[in-house]
Amino acid sequence: MKKFLLIPVLLFLGCSSKNEFIPENSKKKVLLSKADIKYLQDYTKKTLTFKELKLKYVKKENFLDDGVRAEWVYFDENNKELGKFKKINKDLAVNGEKLLILTQKKLVKLPYMVASATKNSNLIAIVFENNSIGIYDLKKQKLIFYRENDPVIVTKYLKASPVFYNELILFPLLTSQIGIYDLKTNDFIRNIDLSDDNLINNIIYLNIVNNQLFMATPNKIVLFDPNYLIDFKGAIKHVINDDKYIYLFMVDGKVIKFDTNLKKVKEINLPFADFFAPEFCKGDIYTVTYNKYLIKITKDLNVSVYSGNDFDTSEPLKIKDCKIYNSDKVYFLE
Repeated sequence: MKKFLLIPVLLFLGCSSKNEFIPENSKKKVLLSKADIKYLQDYTKKTLTFKELKLKYVKKENFLDDGVRAEWVYFDENNKELGKFKKINKDLAVNGEKLLILTQKKLVKLPYMVASATKNSNLIAIVFENNSIGIYDLKKQKLIFYRENDPVIVTKYLKASPVFYNELILFPLLTSQIGIYDLKTNDFIRNIDLSDDNLINNIIYLNIVNNQLFMATPNKIVLFDPNYLIDFKGAIKHVINDDKYIYLFMVDGKVIKFDTNLKKVKEINLPFADFFAPEFCKGDIYTVTYNKYLIKITKDLNVSVYSGNDFDTSEPLKIKDCKIYNSDKVYFLE
């Protein structure tokens, strides 16, 4: 089988140049913050994800992590320690080849290390770190489907999770492909290949928005329909969505808004803005730039830029629930 070496060149475009984002207008806005490691653990240890550009992270003293996501020690109902796990979504946490079902405090041992997984009723769809895929049945307590794919050597970057879509399971592979499994016939159908010009990347976004299926690599986003494919190509840093629109944050500093037919609605340009962790807060989008500006973007793409906060962009940074988690601080947006 072929082996692919992934070199995420696009990830480094924003930091390899001496150019940096300088806003034409900015206001000073100092966010309330609290520097307390215990408080940070209480509120973020289960979900904190680290900066995508950082391939190596040297952990701080007393800060528990594995360089990619923070870990949390879980216990069963008898208070027996199950080990350190990384929470990958609201249902599941992972430690190598072990998968923890959080609501049941049940441990599942699998044959390979888990890259991403999604639970739906008694089924867990899994993408393994070796780029193989599988379906685990909690009732039967075994893998009911397993398929090998071309192995791949990857650097840590955004990884999408499998999606249950009508009677299908969509697996976001690490080689620019989506694997499709039919739950009705219990058959693997095919792979959809999103690679371009022999540039192989893992799937960074896979989601259903307004009953439309979208998938993205760092090179393009695709609207999938059984009868056709519509795509938009570009160097993509982040993809987020609300109920009606898709927002692309590009490597060159552009922010592009699409409707769910992948028709461009509006575009703005913030030259050299290196976006970190864009996320919604009370209807607006917030992000932080590498040179410590806080940016607020309305859904109509009106922009406000704020200075005055000493973000450490060489450390982990994530925005969630109107809070910015950065190193050992929590900043409050509202």
